[in-house]
Amino acid sequence: MATILLSAAGAALGSGFGGTVLGLSGSVIGRAIGATVGRSIDQRILGGGSDAAEVGRVDRFRLSGVGYGLPVQEVWGRMRVAGE
Repeated sequence: MATILLSAAGAALGSGFGGTVLGLSGSVIGRAIGATVGRSIDQRILGGGSDAAEVGRVDRFRLSGVGYGLPVQEVWGRMRVAGE
């Protein structure tokens, strides 16, 4: 929340100064500074983040393949099989 408020306040202050630096207007520079300060305040208040969440993983992932000496797959109807 501090990010949004300080970003808007920085844009208002920056536009009051006017002028440009390296092609960036004072409003853009003020908004960037306000957002950076607001983000650091938000992280201190809300914490650096939560513990890493463990996502589902595939234990065994096998690709079907072909090779010399392996049996030829036999299917009926339409089916995708590996091959050359």
